[in-house]
Amino acid sequence: MLFDVFKALIFGIVEGVCEWLPISSTGHLILLERIVSLEISNDAALNSQFRTMFDVVIQLGAILAVVVIYFGRLTPTKKENLPLLFKLILTTLPAALIGFLTDTLCESVFGKDLDSLLFTPATVAVTLIAYGFVFIFIERSKKLKKCTVTEITPLHAFSIGIFQALAIIPGTSRSGATILGARLLGINKSCATEFSFFAAVPAILGASLLKIIEFSSFTASMNMQLPSNAYVLLITAFICAFLVSIPIIKFLIGFLRKHSLIPFGIYRIALGIIVMLAL
Repeated sequence: MLFDVFKALIFGIVEGVCEWLPISSTGHLILLERIVSLEISNDAALNSQFRTMFDVVIQLGAILAVVVIYFGRLTPTKKENLPLLFKLILTTLPAALIGFLTDTLCESVFGKDLDSLLFTPATVAVTLIAYGFVFIFIERSKKLKKCTVTEITPLHAFSIGIFQALAIIPGTSRSGATILGARLLGINKSCATEFSFFAAVPAILGASLLKIIEFSSFTASMNMQLPSNAYVLLITAFICAFLVSIPIIKFLIGFLRKHSLIPFGIYRIALGIIVMLAL
């Protein structure tokens, strides 16, 4: 049990770091799962469903850090926050719609959901490398205008949401896709990064709730109950992801004020090549 808790800590740390840096938390978790197995029973189906639910629960820990850090700007009780919250809804809509349509299409054509088809190391390797080159190219383009999050228009928000939908493919990076979209719209790195943090809250919260409902339906249909050690692992990874996310969020904001996305692009390309060679 103690070793399993240690594994949960590793997953929490990886989520807390990779959710906010533009290097893909989902991609890193997929790769990590090939090295570190996390099982709660002898039932393969239950373990598989639990791992999917486990990933979304630790994502909730990560976004809790954003809520804590930016609580004053995200609370709906303040009238001045309502325009930003409206923009966040607009940013979330494309990903939700595209995600639903692609998942439905995959089910009808291939008989599998999107996760089963794309959540593989090979997909992660390709997207890591592809977007790594895109990040480097964008950073070598002309200097973009400065702005604040409040200056992002509703049209900008919706357009950024379309880019956020690219993160349906693992290895893309939700934060990286939103930052990339904002940059292509002429928004500077600091503003784009901060907005990507805000956009994570409704996007991840909605996706996480759906996955938790799916898991609950699965266990109910199979008349199963989670063993007690599963709750320990969930709580451990959740708290770890939350605690690690706080300094990472603050670090990234400060880092991008002085530096470019190129180091992240280089890291993505290098990791992608390593994964391809390993495959």
